[in-house]
This record gives sequence, structure tokens and C-alpha cells, in this order.
Amino acid sequence: MVTEKIAPFRSTMNEAAVDLFDEMLEMEEVIKGKMVETRLGPTILDVGLNAPGGLLAGEYTIQVCMGGLAEVSLTTKNYSNKLTLPAVLVSTDHPAVATIGSQFAGWAIKKEGYQAIGSGPARILAKKPKTIYEQLPIIDDYPETVIVLEANAYPPDAVLEYLAQKCNVPLDNLCVLLAPTTSMAGAIQIAGRSIETALHQLFHQGMDILTVKSAMGVCPIAPLINKNAQQMMGRTNDMLTYGAEVFLQVAYNDDTKLKAFLSKAVSSHSSEYGRPFFEILQSVGGDFYKIDPGLFAPAKIVVNNTTTGSLFTLGGINLELLKKSIL
Repeated sequence: MVTEKIAPFRSTMNEAAVDLFDEMLEMEEVIKGKMVETRLGPTILDVGLNAPGGLLAGEYTIQVCMGGLAEVSLTTKNYSNKLTLPAVLVSTDHPAVATIGSQFAGWAIKKEGYQAIGSGPARILAKKPKTIYEQLPIIDDYPETVIVLEANAYPPDAVLEYLAQKCNVPLDNLCVLLAPTTSMAGAIQIAGRSIETALHQLFHQGMDILTVKSAMGVCPIAPLINKNAQQMMGRTNDMLTYGAEVFLQVAYNDDTKLKAFLSKAVSSHSSEYGRPFFEILQSVGGDFYKIDPGLFAPAKIVVNNTTTGSLFTLGGINLELLKKSIL
């Protein structure tokens, strides 16, 4: 990891995320969501478990995850004459703090038999995981927060109390956005992580990700399988691993060192590359954490080094594996 002292980034991500969450509540019927009032005070907004959710809910969920520091739009991408898929286009001028500082699904929640993956600016307040905020110091003292949960059930009271306590906010000031992987909003918000997967790989290698000045990413949205969470997990990961493209503007003094970092930040560098994710998951007995972390990377990265003027491409889309995953 980078060890030099980094000036803290003063964040407004929690404030922006709460404002976006409030907009979603006001548009509850439009986004096909369902507000769930809890006994303890936190507000849960369901956009895919017991509510249908949809395209707009997915767009909002990405923006919440990134603390309002990104533009998000839906499009389509033509991969061949026989394969066109909906896709998510994300762009940001604050790639490090928006993705690793907020969007990264870095809070594994396991309490009282409840399991969920947490992302969004609540992680800043809870310092989850702590090592990220030692390397990427972010100051955010807003008294309200939003956590986005990938989960198949509403969090029970004990989990809500735990989340509020870790974020050091009153229970009434905790907002929970629930988007299961098997939902449209869930599939969209995962497709919105193309930049995040690239930046996380670079961060893990020890590159100074603050040298990444702006970023764009496009990723296909996985076709839904509403009743099979593991297959849907496989499809959503395949869209990133074999179909996501990321475009970075980087200010770096040494092209050779930069290429060395980037060559390990594409999915084809992983020893697990070459099979649909669902097959890989089955081969490790369904234990997500036994899979090579290097697989969670975009298929392709295009980089403009603004210091040297260089432009180079790493990796590439794997059309055959995209087809094998969904056809």
C-alpha cells in the first residue's frame, strides 16, 4: 500500500446520499420501491425484495453508493449481431473516493444469523474496512448516513442497532437501501461497479489511486433469474469479468510502472479466468471468499497517462464467455 502522508478529503458523500435516499422515498411509486418503517426508527427502502424495483431504482442505488460523486446512465451495448445487452455507463471526476471510499462492497455483515454485504458512505463513518481509510483518509462528520445492503432479508433490530452504533449515528438517522442480487436494481448496481473493480485492484497492489483523476466505465446488465441467487451472482460477476470496459485518465510519471500495475488489474490476469463465475463458485463449495480476488476486475482497461501523453489498452472483452454465461 502507499505509505506517504495523504491530505484528508473532506467529504459530502453522506449528505448527498441521504438527499438521494429522500428523493427515492418521495418517488416510491415511480421507482417501484417500498418504504419499510422499523420499530427502532431507521428507514428501510426496499427496491427488489418485496418490491419490484426497476431501472430508475438501480440508477439511484449506484448514485447513493458513490455518494453523489458520479453521473449514471443506462444504455445498450451491441456485442455481436446476435447479442445486444442493456448496460450501465458511470463517470466520475473523483474515482478514488467515490469507489474505494464509498461504493466498494467492503462491509461484510454477519450478526444474529443475518448476512449482508454493505456498501455506500456509511462505510466512511464506520471505517469498514479500517485499512482503506488509513490509506485514503476521508473526513465526513454528517450526522445521517445511508448503507446499501445486498441481502435476501430485511435486517432485524439487532443488526440495525449494530449498524447505527458502528456509524456513530442515532438510530433515527440510519437509512437502509436494500437491493438483492436477484432484482433489477441489484443487477444494475453491480454493473455500476466497473470503475470500482479496477480501482480496487490497483489499490490492492499498492498504487497511489489518487493519481487516477477521472474515470468512465461501461458494463452490461445481467439478464435476471429471480429465483436463483447463486446463478444470478454468477451472471452479475461475469458481466464485469468478461464484459466491463473502464477508461481512466491517470497522472503518472512512469509509463512502465503504470503498465505493470494495470496489467494485474484486468480479470484475465487471474488464475480463475476462463470459466463462468457460477462454475467457479460451485467448485469451491459456494464459498465466495475462496475465489481468487484477482478475478473481481474489469475485462478491459484503456488508460490515458496525462503526464506522458501515452494511451494503452489492457485486457479485452470475452464474447464467448459472456454468451456462455447467459445464453
